[in-house]
Amino acid sequence: MAINRSRKLVRYCLSRRLSVQEFGSLLQEYRNEVDGKLLFNALVDCRISFCAPGDPLLSLYLEHVEITGILNVSTALLIIINKWNKSKESQSLHILECYSRLLQDFVMVILSPKFKASLDDVRASLELSSRWLASLAPQVSHELDGPMAKTHMVEALAFLVASLASTTAGCEALAVTNSPDSVSRELPSRVQALRISVRQSLDLAQYSTLSSHLLSRINGVLDVLNQDASLGGDSSAQLPDIRTMQFEARVPETHMVASRAATILHLTAMLSAGSTIDDGALVNYLCTRHQNDYQAVFTDLFILSFHILREQFSNTETTLCYQQCRVFLQNKLPSLLSMISASSFNGFDTEQTIVETWPLALGQLSTPELMSVGFRFIYICSLHRLVSHSTSIQLIGNDDSISGLSKGLYAKDDLVSQVISNHTRGPKLVEELIRSDGSAGSISHALVEIMHNYCRTKETQYLKDLSNAIIRKPAAINCITLFVPPSFWLGPICMLLDEWRWNEIHGEAQPVYDDFGAAFLLLQVCKARLSLSETDLGIRKRDGFLSEFYNNANADIDLEHLSEERRTHLGNWINALYLAEGLSDELFTNCSPHDFYILIPTLLRQSITAYHQEKLTKESLKAGLEYLLEPFLLPSLFPALNWITRVLQEDTLDTSFILDVLIKVPGSPESRDIHGTILSMSAGSLGEQIKSKQMHDDGKLMAISEQLNHYPEFSFSVKSRWFNDYDRISTTLQQSIITMITSNEAVTSPDHSTPDITTMVHTAVGVLGAQGTLRILLRVLIQLSDSHEFLSAVDTISTIVCVGGRQLKEALKVQHQSLGRILKKESILAEAVVRLHRQVEGYTNLLTVQDMNLNEFTFAQHLSNIDTANPNLDGVPTSAGPMDTQVDQEQADGIDQVLDEAAALGSLDSNDADMNFDALYGLQNNDMDLNDLDLDMF
Repeated sequence: MAINRSRKLVRYCLSRRLSVQEFGSLLQEYRNEVDGKLLFNALVDCRISFCAPGDPLLSLYLEHVEITGILNVSTALLIIINKWNKSKESQSLHILECYSRLLQDFVMVILSPKFKASLDDVRASLELSSRWLASLAPQVSHELDGPMAKTHMVEALAFLVASLASTTAGCEALAVTNSPDSVSRELPSRVQALRISVRQSLDLAQYSTLSSHLLSRINGVLDVLNQDASLGGDSSAQLPDIRTMQFEARVPETHMVASRAATILHLTAMLSAGSTIDDGALVNYLCTRHQNDYQAVFTDLFILSFHILREQFSNTETTLCYQQCRVFLQNKLPSLLSMISASSFNGFDTEQTIVETWPLALGQLSTPELMSVGFRFIYICSLHRLVSHSTSIQLIGNDDSISGLSKGLYAKDDLVSQVISNHTRGPKLVEELIRSDGSAGSISHALVEIMHNYCRTKETQYLKDLSNAIIRKPAAINCITLFVPPSFWLGPICMLLDEWRWNEIHGEAQPVYDDFGAAFLLLQVCKARLSLSETDLGIRKRDGFLSEFYNNANADIDLEHLSEERRTHLGNWINALYLAEGLSDELFTNCSPHDFYILIPTLLRQSITAYHQEKLTKESLKAGLEYLLEPFLLPSLFPALNWITRVLQEDTLDTSFILDVLIKVPGSPESRDIHGTILSMSAGSLGEQIKSKQMHDDGKLMAISEQLNHYPEFSFSVKSRWFNDYDRISTTLQQSIITMITSNEAVTSPDHSTPDITTMVHTAVGVLGAQGTLRILLRVLIQLSDSHEFLSAVDTISTIVCVGGRQLKEALKVQHQSLGRILKKESILAEAVVRLHRQVEGYTNLLTVQDMNLNEFTFAQHLSNIDTANPNLDGVPTSAGPMDTQVDQEQADGIDQVLDEAAALGSLDSNDADMNFDALYGLQNNDMDLNDLDLDMF
C-alpha cells in the first residue's frame, strides 16, 4: 500500500499539472516524511501506466528529484533496472518508449549545469549503465527485424553512458593514477574493471543504428580509453593525459545565459542562408538558454525578430534576406510563439505580453513598408489566437492596413484534397504561397505532400506543371524550405529522375522530355538558389544520373572517353540541330534525357569547334542553338551557361556568339519566365567572368554583360564586402563581436546597428581558414574573461561556432584534442578552449533534436489548433495508457487528504519487503560495492 500512496501523490500533481516549483515546494514541506526511493518508484510507474510516454511535466519532476539530491542517480538506475527485469516477459512498444524516455531524462539531468554528482555516485552509475548496455546492445544487433523502439532505447542508454563518462566525476572515475597513498593503491583494479566495462558496452552499442552525433560522443570516450590502454603501465607516458584530464575537470561549468547577441546571430544565420528553421530545435535552444522562462523566450523572440527585419531592410548588399525575414515574421513567427506558449506549464497571458512588447517592436519599424509587415504580423497573431481580434485592431490602429488579408488560416489536408480533386489548383497554390499571410506553412507542407504523391504515382505531367510554377517564382523555394528541409521535399524527385525508365515510354517521347526536364530544372534551381550540396538535395543513388551529372561539374568530355552509344547520340543531336530539317520523335526516343543532359557541354564544344573550322555556318549554328530555347529543351540552358562560364575562366575559345543566342528572350510566353529564372541563376558567375575578359574583348561581351546586370539577385550564397581587404578581417571581426556582446541590452535600440557578423565569419573562414578564424573567436573570450560580459561572450561565441559551418566545429575539436600542448604554453587559452568546447557540444545537442526521431513537421500542423488564450492543460491524451478510475474521486477529496497521505509516508517501515533495495541487492552490511552485486540479471 505504501507504493500506492506515493503514486497517489504523484498522480495528483500530474493530473492538476502542478508546476515543478509547486511540486518542489510540496516535497520541501514534507522533506522529512518523503522517501526518495518510494517517490522515484512512483514517478517511474506513472511514466509507464499513467502518462503519455513523452509527458514533459514528468521529466521536469524527475529532473527536480535528481538535481535537488532527493535521490542519487545510481539508486534511481537500480530501481529502473529492477523494473526492467520484471517486465522482460511483457515489453510492449509502449513500455520500451517509456524506458527510452526515462533514460533521455537522465541524460538531460547529467548535462544540466545544475547537476553536481559525487565520484562514488557516478562510478556506480557508470558500472550499472554500462553493464545494462552491454547486455541490451547485442540483442538489438542480432534482431534485425526487431522493433525500432528497442534501438531507440539502446541509443538513449549509450547516450547515458557517454554523458556520464564525459562528466568531471566520470573522467576522474575512469582515470588511472599512481598515487603513494594507500587508498589510491587499492583503486586501479576497480578502475580498470570499470574502464573495461564502459569500453565493451560502447563498442557493442556501435553495432546498432545510432545517430551520427551519438557516434561522435562514443568515439570521443573510446579514444580516451583506448589511448590510455595503449600506453600500458608507462606512468610517465600517461602523465600528460592525466594532467590534461585533471585540468579539464577543474574548469568549472559555465552557467548558461541567453544573450540577445547570440539569438540575433542564430536567427540571422538561418534566414540569410535560406535554411530550414526547425521549430523544435529553435525552441529547445532558446528555452534551455533562458532556463525555461517561456515568457522571456516569447518576448526576446518577438523583439529580436523585428530587429533583424530592420537590419536586413537597411542592408544594401542583398534583398533576399529581407524577403526571407518578411516570410518568417508573417508565417513562421506566430506559430513559433504559439508553440512556446503551449510549452509553458506555468502559463502566461500571451495577449498581455504582446501588448506590452509591441511598443518596443514598433520602434524598429521606421518606414511604411516595415509598418505594413508589423501590422500583418499582429493580425496573423490574432488568427493564431495569441491575441483577440479586437486587441489586434487596437494595436494596428485601423482596419485599412489589413483590409485585403484573409479571414482565416488554411489547413494542409484541405489543400491536398483540393488539388487531388482539381490538379490545376496546385500551380495556383504557388502563387498564394508567395503572398500568403499566415498560411505559408500549411501551403508548403501541402505542396510537398502533393509532389511526393505525384512522384509515387508517376503522374509526371502534373508534377511538370507544379515544378514549372515554382521555377517561375523562385521565392517559393526558400519559402517552402523555411518549413521543410530540401532533402525531404526534393528527395523523392531525385529518386524519380534517377530511376526514370526510358525504355518503358509509350507514344511520343517529346512530352516525356518535357516532364523530365521540368522536374530536373526544379532541382537545379533549388541547388543554385540555396547553394545546396548533392546530399542536401536528397540524392541517394551514387551511380545514378544525378550523381554523374553533378560530378562532371559542367565539363565537356573528350570524344575518345565517350561510350559508343553516347558518341552515336552526340552525332544524332548534331545532325538534327544543324543539318536535318528538325527534331524528330525518333531522336527523342533513341536518346534518353539522362544521356542528353550529360552531353550538353560536349555538344556545345563540338558545335563551336565545327563553326570555327567553318564546317558550320553562322546561320546554321544560330538556328540549331535556338532549339535549346524550346520549352521541352529549355532546362539544358543552365548547364550550357555553366559550361560557357567555365570556358571563359579556363579557355580562350570565343563563346560570345552562342551567348548572344542563348540569352535572347524566347518568343513563347510559357518559356519566358523560366528563361528569366535560368538567366538569373547564371548571371552572377557569368557576369564576373565576362568582366574579367573585358580588357581583351572587342566589345562583343560588353553588351551581354550589361544585359545580365538587369537580372535580380538569385542565390543566398554569402558574399562579402570585406573580401578584398584581408588585412582588416581579423581586427574588424574581433572588434565587431566584442561591440555586439558588450552592447547586449542596446542591440534592440532603433538607433543601434548590428554588424553583419555572419558574413564576416564566413569570409574569415574563406580567407584565414577555420583555425585562423577560431583563434579570433578565442581571443574574444580571453579579452572578456575578467568582464561581467564573459558568460554572454561564451554564449555568443558558441553560437557563432554552431552556425559557422562544419569547418569551425572541426577546428574546435582539433584544438580540444591538442589541449595538453596548449596547456603547456598558455593555461588561459586552454581554459577558453575547454569552456567553448563544452558549450558548443551542449548547443549541438540542443540543435539536433531530430536525432531523437521526433517528427516536428507533423507536430507543427497541429499548432494552429491550440487555443493559447484558453489552454486546457488538465486533459490527458487518450494514448496515455490505462487510467485509475479513482483519480477523479481523489481529486475531489482535496489537497488536504493528499498531503495527509504524503505525511503518512514517513511512518512506512524502511524494511518494507516491496521497496527494501538494500535487501533486494544484498547491501545491508556494506557500502554498496557494485563489484559484489549479482548482475546476472542483465
